[in-house]
Parts: sequence; structure tokens; C-alpha cells
Amino acid sequence: MDTINLPGFSRPILLNDILWLKGEATYTRIYYKDGSYAMVTKPLNYFDQYVVFIRVHRSAIVNSMYVHGIVKDNPRSMKLQLSTGDLIGVSRVYHQLISDMFSSK
Repeated sequence: MDTINLPGFSRPILLNDILWLKGEATYTRIYYKDGSYAMVTKPLNYFDQYVVFIRVHRSAIVNSMYVHGIVKDNPRSMKLQLSTGDLIGVSRVYHQLISDMFSSK
């Protein structure tokens, strides 16, 4: 299984345990599938290198394994529904990419 070494953690973290990530300036808040979260001193763009993660907004990346579907409130609004029920907003810049990736889900 793929892991990631992060500052402040004594052991590597399984990528499969990460649900989504939220950028907060030069920090990233990591939301885990068990409902917990942690803050790390890495910018969000550090996580772009991992194939399992998909950028959906300037300040959000999701783990593609946990995307359950797409929710469209109107033609200009799109959200990804995760397997936990969480809704993550998708910026208009990423609408087409996300639609192409998850249109069958």
C-alpha cells in the first residue's frame, strides 16, 4: 500500500486513510475516513504529486477512491459527494475535468 511521510508524524500515513485535504495558507488540513483530521506544515500543492488525489478547487483535493457521485444544484454549481456523505465544492475551472472523470459514478 502507498504511504506518505509527513512532518510531525512518527509513522507513514496510508494514502487510503485520507479522505480529502483542505489548504489553509501554507498548511494543509487532512481529513481521514474515520472522521478525524490533522494539520500538517505542507502546502496543498505538495499532495498533487500523488495519483490517488484529484484537485477540485484551489483549496481542496479529494481522494478519488472515496468519490461517490456528483451533485449539481444548478448548471454553475457542482459538488462531489464522498462515501461519508460529505460534499466538497468543485470550482468552475475543474467542472469539465470532474464531469469527465466521474460521469459514470
